[in-house]
Order: sequence, then C-alpha cells, then structure tokens
Amino acid sequence: MVHHIGWAVRSIDDSRLHFETALGLEFRGEEGFPDVRVAFFGSGSATVELLEPLDDSSELGVFLARHGEGVHHLAIKVDDVAAALDDAKSRGFRMLDIAPRSGARRTQIGYVDPQRADGVLIQFVQER
Repeated sequence: MVHHIGWAVRSIDDSRLHFETALGLEFRGEEGFPDVRVAFFGSGSATVELLEPLDDSSELGVFLARHGEGVHHLAIKVDDVAAALDDAKSRGFRMLDIAPRSGARRTQIGYVDPQRADGVLIQFVQER
C-alpha cells in the first residue's frame, strides 16, 4: 500500500500555496532534519511529503540539481523495513540503505533504487 509520495522542492514556503490551494491538500505539519526540511500535506491515500534540502551538496540537493522539482520517492507501507530491504536486495534493487533508520513522524524507513531511468526511488515505511 502507498504510504505517501515524496516531492522534492527548492522551497517549501514557495510551494505550499500550490499544494494547499491548487491541489486542496491540507497542511499537516513540518519536521526538520540535519540536511532536509519536511512538510506534510493531505491525509489517507493523498499524502504528500515536501522535501526541501538545507544543503545543495546533500543527496536531495544533488537530486534537485539533476532532476529539478518533482516526485523524489514513492513510499510503500510495510510491516518490517528490514525484511523489505532484504527482499529488495534479492530482487536486484540497488541498496541505498542496508538497515532501517529513523524517519519522519516516528517511523522506520529504508530507501532502495529500482535502477530505472525515471529516477523515482522507493522508500519502505514502517509505522511504530
């Protein structure tokens, strides 16, 4: 099941009006991490997570420089991130995380790269 869509933006403040007004997604809060600012919009199957890099040399900053603003990752809800990462490895995904790590809103997450030309990463999300 889809948990959310991660959307890379240069500025959450500049993008907020579009997601709230044009798309009708209610602002649900924000969290800060050392290299990324995250804002949450919508609920249920229409949840979008805006990601703003705080450092242009971070992974997200490099992604924006290469791909521009848009879909960064598709987050899939799983019961066990570690098991999902192991399964993805056996299916030929390039591992970006080899073990679960802390994510926004007290979740455990792990990223893999399906090695597709579209550049959309897969994030496994385990709610605690």
